[in-house]
Amino acid sequence: MSSIENDRLRVVIVGAGVAGLTLANALEQAGVDYVLLERRSEVAPQVGASIGIFPSAARILDQLGAWKGVSEAAAPLQVFNNRDQQGNHISIPDRSPLLLRARTGYSTAWGERQNLLRVLHDNIKDPSKVLVNKGLADIKHEADGVTAICEDGSSYSGHLLVGTDGVFSKTRSKMWELAESDHPELVRADRNCLISEYNCIFGIAQGVTSPLTQPGDVNTCYNVGRCALSITAEGGKMYWFAQERLPRTYRLGEVPRYTDDDARDFVARHANLIYAKGSNGQKLTLPNIWEKTTSFRLVAIEEAKFKLWHWGRIVCAGDSIHKATPNLGVGGNSAIESAAALANGIKRLADQWNTTGCRSTIQEIEAMLAEYQRSRKVRAEAVVDASAFLARSHNMQGWGRRLFVRFVLPHLTEFVPELMGNSIIGATKLDYLPLPMASLSGTKPFNPTQGEGLRESKLKRSIYALPLLGLAFTAAWVMDVSPAVEWAIALRDSGVFELPSGGSVPILRTFYHLPSFDDFVAMVNTFFFPAMYGTDPLSRRQTLSFLTDGVVLLTIWIFESARRANMLTPVQWPNFYAAIGQLLGIGVISPIYCFLHYVVSPIENFSALDQRLTNTRVSLAALPTVVLTYLLPFFALITWPDLAFRQALLFVWQLYPVWAAAALFVISKVFFKDTMLTDKVFRTQRDLPVMRMYVGGAAVLSAAVWWWTWLEYGLFDVFVPSGLPRSRDTLAGFTAEFLRWDETFGFGSHLVWLGYLFWDLQAAGMLREGWFKVAGLGLVSLLLVGPGATLGIGWLFREHILATRRHKNALTPESVGRLHGSAF
Repeated sequence: MSSIENDRLRVVIVGAGVAGLTLANALEQAGVDYVLLERRSEVAPQVGASIGIFPSAARILDQLGAWKGVSEAAAPLQVFNNRDQQGNHISIPDRSPLLLRARTGYSTAWGERQNLLRVLHDNIKDPSKVLVNKGLADIKHEADGVTAICEDGSSYSGHLLVGTDGVFSKTRSKMWELAESDHPELVRADRNCLISEYNCIFGIAQGVTSPLTQPGDVNTCYNVGRCALSITAEGGKMYWFAQERLPRTYRLGEVPRYTDDDARDFVARHANLIYAKGSNGQKLTLPNIWEKTTSFRLVAIEEAKFKLWHWGRIVCAGDSIHKATPNLGVGGNSAIESAAALANGIKRLADQWNTTGCRSTIQEIEAMLAEYQRSRKVRAEAVVDASAFLARSHNMQGWGRRLFVRFVLPHLTEFVPELMGNSIIGATKLDYLPLPMASLSGTKPFNPTQGEGLRESKLKRSIYALPLLGLAFTAAWVMDVSPAVEWAIALRDSGVFELPSGGSVPILRTFYHLPSFDDFVAMVNTFFFPAMYGTDPLSRRQTLSFLTDGVVLLTIWIFESARRANMLTPVQWPNFYAAIGQLLGIGVISPIYCFLHYVVSPIENFSALDQRLTNTRVSLAALPTVVLTYLLPFFALITWPDLAFRQALLFVWQLYPVWAAAALFVISKVFFKDTMLTDKVFRTQRDLPVMRMYVGGAAVLSAAVWWWTWLEYGLFDVFVPSGLPRSRDTLAGFTAEFLRWDETFGFGSHLVWLGYLFWDLQAAGMLREGWFKVAGLGLVSLLLVGPGATLGIGWLFREHILATRRHKNALTPESVGRLHGSAF
């Protein structure tokens, strides 16, 4: 190559947008030679566009020394407001931006795109490397280099050419031409993959004064076929968007282009679009904002996940290879990540060149570019998919999303923040620059092995947990009650229960005054008569121990139902499982509960400390609820002096799941305050003391009853089944075996479940004691203190680990210190 010296690697960057300027900054700080070509006459033009900077991009900007300038020129987000087409709140205002800062160490900032570009440009120490009025006309690809030929006739050569020139990238089009003979199917697929289903007008308004929105407010308005979003900054400045669904889907080459007059027509067409509404009926509408708008633009919204990112010495980054809708605000952030990932590869290549003195071969360059695509493709595509899902939710496209917005979203206030969190945690960093302390201090540490595109497969977890379902089916077969139903009905209809002393107790048939229901409960009650009246001492002791252990189990179920990570999952309704357990036996339903819990609760769900947290209001009500509705009625029906009245208490106890649901609601609402808004940000371990007190106290009671039971009668005689229930020839014999199996399957499945959960901790590097050691201690505990106490101890130990230890790949001061061999 005559136009470039071959003593070090040189990069030609085409396009001085967010990705191009980030890459230029990164290469400059890596000591890599480059030139940046921009087709416009200025690097940071005002086009009415705004941009959100999330912690994923903020960390990279912080590494580059540009974050301070960017954050000072932007508005920090404070409150998310989800609203319907009338401007009314769909869900309570959500202060998740504060949570996001606590999780990551960075605020989520929104500002003018022009300011971001200006800060990135000003951060470059040698501005002569950035050339304007250099529109790309052609690319000349040679064996030893690549040359960008500009529209003004000038040319710039390098060993690598990077296209950061946007969604309609000329670099990408030229790359397709060059690559078509080698990869015809990929090129054909890429030429057809871009779609446009929506358009969007975005603008910046000044002097918007409305009591309906405050600085830091984000208002998102869900409508059928259209949506609106606004971000309010200080001084009445507002960044706003309005979007509508197009009549058909457009593809590359036919995407509509709009004029300012088209934008004005859009505003007139959507003059009834409401951004916010107050309790007094006051509204903030699109026309209200439009009259204060100083810059605006109407564009079609493109979406694309291109497959061919590089060919030869040419590579693309940013919107030219992954284009998302603006609804999640991730486009610029994803572009910054891709620029950082590419800079990492270029830096490694340059270091190899400098160390060996040998110029990088085309094969080495292609291998580096392939690794760049591999490292970014999964996350980039997942972010595009997440934003596409949100766009269709905002526009309530299809009945499924309409139902989601109307019935699910009101109970899922952190829907958008969680999408953001999943797109942030696995973010790329600049490997060769120090990590800022701010990025290591959050409650949801960055982790390159987690996040969008890297989430653990629910199908895989379901397959792993099949043994639990096997236990459920086995329990259903072993504990089949049908052989004993005739005995139970005959006893109920006889009207009396004969006592060993020679006396009898009348059988209560009516309690709730619902004849069919009362008859059914009275029949079920007969199974408990031997334990309740002491006609079978062994069964009575086993039942007392078994149902005392149930206090531990039920309290844990309530804690799990109140956990933030388990919101809107099958484990959120513990009393449903308790009710089924009353009908079929806890031994049948417990394996199903454990299976579902394991599937929906992978370790990645606890990447944020606040996701482990339970609602303290519910947690404080957990044990009082179980004691009042389950334990006390049961002990009363065992010990009440009036033998006939014991059956009335049994009628009450049989419906304890109903009473527990009501009591939990009342106790938690009346006696305790909801502190979740502050707990999740500032006190992520606030529930640990109550967990330890409640589950620990229940475990102590369980262990005491366990010892009291087996010391008198022997462990095997009381607790170990000696045959199938159906093999017994009396109702009392059937019941004794049934309850032994019920306890075996019920608590056995929970102990297996703990084994699965500790295996997850082991795989995440959080179980420092070792899985086999913990399993061995669990077996010892089972013999010493029984299944209920062992379950409680094991669950509390896992809780301690989740609250105090981080994933092995999480970037924390400790992990970075270990990596570099020093304290951080």
